[in-house]
Amino acid sequence: MTEASFLDTGVALAYCFRDDTHHYRCKEYLEENDFSLYLSDHVEKEYLNREPDLAEEIADGIRNHIFQLRNSKYEGQLDSLDTSQTRQNLIDRQNAASTSLHEFYQNQVPNFIQVDELISRLRSLARDIEQNAIENRQWLLTRTEVWSRETDYSKISDALSEIPWDDRRICLDAHDVIEQRGERLELATVNPRDLVDDGYRELILGETELEDVVSLAVRS
Repeated sequence: MTEASFLDTGVALAYCFRDDTHHYRCKEYLEENDFSLYLSDHVEKEYLNREPDLAEEIADGIRNHIFQLRNSKYEGQLDSLDTSQTRQNLIDRQNAASTSLHEFYQNQVPNFIQVDELISRLRSLARDIEQNAIENRQWLLTRTEVWSRETDYSKISDALSEIPWDDRRICLDAHDVIEQRGERLELATVNPRDLVDDGYRELILGETELEDVVSLAVRS
């Protein structure tokens, strides 16, 4: 039975941002399993570099929705039918904040609300995006050990040369945890294309001491 999991960057991002396609699968995986969690030091740095830009992209999605709302037919007091139509008609599927917006309308909007009050609440939602991600990250890091590898494992790296370097490096980091700690460990990813598909999973398991490579990706 697996005792620990090593997380790639995508899993950390997906957990912290609920608008990520893979959020709910990663949330379930991280919160319902009681095993040790590891992140590599470079994954932590990559996450911290990407967090502000992703938060701004999602906040921009909410601000774009506000712009559409202001320029729509809706005015004055809205009832539940109006807000339902607003949600259906004014939230583009490609909007980076679509999940947050749909949940907002379903769970936080009363049956009757003035348009100006709705816009005010949407602005608050946009402001909260980064803070929510920070809080999720802080929770994740309280459960996760940030791992720094000193051994290069050049033979294993060469054997995994078909795998892109960033993903290969995570495989080596995860292997190093096993070598140093002796734990039964799996690698969790939302990037099955480079770590699971086309025989990559079998290659990794054959060349490292990993128990498994687990995809948490939601495939279309």
